[in-house]
Amino acid sequence: MDSLTQIVLGAAIGELVLGRKVGNKAILWGAIAGTIPDLDVLCRTFFDDLRANELHRGITHSILFSLVMAPILGHWIKRHQASLLAVFTALVALVFFFGAGTGMAQVIIGVVALGVIALILWKVKGTDTATPKEWSWLFWWTLVTHPLLDCHTTWGTQLFWPFSLKVAYNNVFVVDPGYTVPLLVCVAIALFLKRTSTRRRWINGLGLVLSSAYMMLTLVCKYIAHERITASLNRQGITYSSLSTRPTPFNCILWSATAVSDDHYDLTYYSLLDSKPEVEFVRFPKNRELLGRWADDQHVHRLIRLSADNYVMQRRNDTLVFCDLRFGQIGEPAPDKPFIFSYKLIPVGDELRVVLIPPPALDGEKFSTLTAELWARVKGE
Repeated sequence: MDSLTQIVLGAAIGELVLGRKVGNKAILWGAIAGTIPDLDVLCRTFFDDLRANELHRGITHSILFSLVMAPILGHWIKRHQASLLAVFTALVALVFFFGAGTGMAQVIIGVVALGVIALILWKVKGTDTATPKEWSWLFWWTLVTHPLLDCHTTWGTQLFWPFSLKVAYNNVFVVDPGYTVPLLVCVAIALFLKRTSTRRRWINGLGLVLSSAYMMLTLVCKYIAHERITASLNRQGITYSSLSTRPTPFNCILWSATAVSDDHYDLTYYSLLDSKPEVEFVRFPKNRELLGRWADDQHVHRLIRLSADNYVMQRRNDTLVFCDLRFGQIGEPAPDKPFIFSYKLIPVGDELRVVLIPPPALDGEKFSTLTAELWARVKGE
């Protein structure tokens, strides 16, 4: 999920675990711990695009990482909170100025995240009476809920690292107000209530219940969409070996789907509000033959693993392009649109260089147009 959501979830879990004993300090450090796993984006500073994407949501998103880091942070915070906060602040600065790029979206996320933490710092009062063991429990729950939440998105999370298995339920988009807003509102209210107040615990718990209920709703919506798309495929006589469904931005009503066949993929959008009798599919040939002599190259095999074998090959202006299908295109599927995650394969002598193609920019008017189109499609055809 996005940085703001992870910060708010961490804050809510921190309040749940230790809020009654240390008050707003639990919200502060919960918010911080909820951000820590995403510091793996710093890999982009030290590695190439392919390696950085392979490492993303790896070790820092594992149960093992949470187990190791929780007692370390729990004892560190009891000895010297100021130094721990200074280290965290320095790492966040590195993320937003070096690791995560300088696009407008990242700047906004960084400003919001640091603003929330600054607000909590302003409200932090009182004496720390928690033990290292209690702080360790706070860090354990706030660290481990981060990857557990990310498992519901599309990228895939190595929850059981060092094993290579990636967990991806594909039932919630990386940014979804339906999940984030209840948590944000309830944590913000709890922040201004006394730590011993029953209302504070009730409000914070309500946010967690509402967000969890929404997550369950997305699973139900995914099941309904998957069943209806499957039925339409069968009625149309379209043969396929597997079918995957994923949510579109900011909602759980409109779903994208990919049906896999031997030499092609059938892609579609389907809204739970659609009234049309059949789902319309757009066909994309796999074009694996375009790889030619590079089919056995180690970089290609790494890309195949990264994309979970969901990819098509394209040639653009004499450049070979590897397109990851899992994240689809901007808007409804169309043969002339670029895919959100694509890589140039550039021969350099006897070796192959992999370069990530930046996702299409969605600033200003383009974003407004896409949002309007998305909303119109959510309402059904």
